[in-house]
Amino acid sequence: MSRRPRPTPTVRLPDGYAAGSHGGPTTPDERQWALTAYIGQFLLWALPPLYVYLTKKNRSAYARHHGRQALNLALTTGIVFGISVFLYQWADFFLWIAGGTVTVSMCLVVYSATRINRGAWHRLPAVVAWPIVR
Repeated sequence: MSRRPRPTPTVRLPDGYAAGSHGGPTTPDERQWALTAYIGQFLLWALPPLYVYLTKKNRSAYARHHGRQALNLALTTGIVFGISVFLYQWADFFLWIAGGTVTVSMCLVVYSATRINRGAWHRLPAVVAWPIVR
């Protein structure tokens, strides 16, 4: 006769902590670095995500994940923007593509920042954040 395992009790995490799909709860320091990776794009394009990814990738899975996501978003936006501005000299509608890409990117930065403040693990769609850095 085998014994059934007892169900594990649910643990209530403190406010600000959330058990992510990749691991345990996130710390305020991890959330701050992940937030820096996204919000820094408003001023310095790909440098803040690159810094967060390179410095925190061995210390925090959460910061590594969001640093990589933010870097992929910044690089994708830069590539599409650069090609669109170059092609603008032959067709005017490419300027609208460039502006639309930047607008969508900035909206995703704000959306991601709100998710990060809650400690959520999320992925950006591959259409707008090509998986350049894996």
